[in-house]
Amino acid sequence: MTATQSRRSFLKSSAIVLGVTASGLVHATEKKKFDETYDVIVVGSGVSGTIAAIAAAEKGSKVLLIEKMSRLGGTSRISGLNFACVGSPLQKKKGVQDSPEKLASDMYKVSGNMGDYQKALVMAQNTARAEKFMTDRGVEWDGRLLKLGGHSEPRVLVSKGDGAGLLNALWKHMKGLKNLEVRTHTKADEVILDDKGRAIGLVVKENYYFDTPERDDLHNKTGEVKTIYARQGIIFATGGYARDKAFRSSEVPFLAGVATTTNPGATAGSLKTLVKAGAQPMHLSLFRFAYPLPTEDMIWGVIIDPATGKRFMSEGSTRNALAQTVLLQRMQNGDQKPFILYDEKSLAKFHNLNRVQRSLNGLNGIDGTLVKYKTVEEAAKAFGADPVLVKKTVDEYNKQIASGKDEEFGKPLERSGRKVEPLDTSNGVYAMPVNPRLNYTPGGIRTDLKARAISLETGEPISGLYVVGEASGGLHGQERMTGCSMPECAVFGMIAGETVAEEPRR
Repeated sequence: MTATQSRRSFLKSSAIVLGVTASGLVHATEKKKFDETYDVIVVGSGVSGTIAAIAAAEKGSKVLLIEKMSRLGGTSRISGLNFACVGSPLQKKKGVQDSPEKLASDMYKVSGNMGDYQKALVMAQNTARAEKFMTDRGVEWDGRLLKLGGHSEPRVLVSKGDGAGLLNALWKHMKGLKNLEVRTHTKADEVILDDKGRAIGLVVKENYYFDTPERDDLHNKTGEVKTIYARQGIIFATGGYARDKAFRSSEVPFLAGVATTTNPGATAGSLKTLVKAGAQPMHLSLFRFAYPLPTEDMIWGVIIDPATGKRFMSEGSTRNALAQTVLLQRMQNGDQKPFILYDEKSLAKFHNLNRVQRSLNGLNGIDGTLVKYKTVEEAAKAFGADPVLVKKTVDEYNKQIASGKDEEFGKPLERSGRKVEPLDTSNGVYAMPVNPRLNYTPGGIRTDLKARAISLETGEPISGLYVVGEASGGLHGQERMTGCSMPECAVFGMIAGETVAEEPRR
């Protein structure tokens, strides 16, 4: 019997308990017919899911954390996870005068007037509490306090070991919680609602094995169907859909061929599950690009189109403006990837030297390797560009920077207290492709300030259903400020876990 047949058989035999509506929603009337019962079910094991599960369990709830992939962590595990935090011990030690209002305003300024200021304020107000939550549970910070692009104050912390280090500390703590169970290879397929529209459980597939981003949600038939009752609520922390080329390109056609280094499981399947349960999606046509090296540090180099050997933009542009300009240039030059040149002095200005070292060691993913060349001309040849034209471009660039003004593209010549200087090519240059990655999707489910999913039909919270982290939408708007994904995940994961644990057990 196939998994699909077994599911149909199960639903048919349980007709007294479960009723499937014409829209495909599953409703339940008797909890005693469920296969298992927990207080809280958390779906997804990245930062937001892990923190939500810990927060709920520590308040006394019996928690089940499920993950569809073979290992925990999702995209969080392979991310840097810079953490914007207002009122951290390090800020206090250094005497930084910051406030939640400043951070929320900074976020709104870069959102294209599409962000949610009130939600950003709640996030900012709770960042210090989230920092303490993580620190108290074993997370360590590397001692840096950064002022990254868009931030009006130094406030960004960096965890030791990046995302993997942060999660490993939290997982070590999580193992000591006897009322928290973790299962991998378990996929949430449907939200079960009662006759009042409350989310009271999940239809899941256990012993489920992920296929590919292209085939999984539509064609994967692995796993055995089971229903799990949630006496207090369900928290979806399932991340974004950057790997789902069909879905993302249906919203924004030019995203079809853009690379991503997100977890392979980052598809739109959970988003569709939540929409089917009545939740409101929003901002699905927005996007946010990333690069192997920090966007803020593009400003120290020179970006060149190999087809012309010339610059074509300001290297100090915002991440999305930079990406869109690069992608448009590729559409016009036969899809040749532009490249960026640095010297040794400019590499030393990077705010994340770990990323530089990973790139020099060939460990920074697709088009993420920095290669040293003896001369500008040698680098130009490596990227298929005319060496004479590229050398002329670099010389002209150096003259303009030395004069104190980028006459061609108006590039700002200062960032975070550091000056842009002419490239010193006497000791060679470093070069790499400039290939934007779609590593974050701003769209997701609309939520309130307690991370409760909002009903598309009524505009009110759906009882028992929470959505946190990148699975939610609306906070960041047109462009997410760097260092603000991690606090969103941590804060609203924490809030959701605490809130659901206060719900009466049904």
